[in-house]
Amino acid sequence: MLGYVFKGGVAFEAFSNQKMSPSLNLSLLAIFMIMSRPITSNAFINHFTVHVINGFKDYTILEVHCKSKDNVLRLRHIGVNEEFQWQFQVNFWGSTLYWCNMWWVGGQRYVEVFPADDDKFLNQDCGDSNCRWMGKKDGIYLFNFEHKEYRLKYTWEL
Repeated sequence: MLGYVFKGGVAFEAFSNQKMSPSLNLSLLAIFMIMSRPITSNAFINHFTVHVINGFKDYTILEVHCKSKDNVLRLRHIGVNEEFQWQFQVNFWGSTLYWCNMWWVGGQRYVEVFPADDDKFLNQDCGDSNCRWMGKKDGIYLFNFEHKEYRLKYTWEL
């Protein structure tokens, strides 16, 4: 290890055969990992809200069951023009993933409603930290933040 020795106000380079302690090695590794982690769309520091909205025009109930690797949200029965929402913060590794099973009398679909590792999704669709999904008769729509409109993302599977 390179170090400096001061004699008479002059610095001299000195080498040491001492090894770094394991705790120092781990600390340096942790600092390197934090500094090298890509932080896109402020996903690392922002809280996000996922909204699932019933956009049907009649009295259809939209059934929704969402979960992540760490959280299972209870089954929701969403009435017309109502919504279900939840908030969370992306995990340290930027790998947070939520998915939902959505269904109604006319079909069902599994949807990844929040993939934290998808920069395009975060920037274009959840640009304001709100990811808005809407179930309608012809499919499931995602609000595009960049263009300020809902766009058909998935059709129902029968």
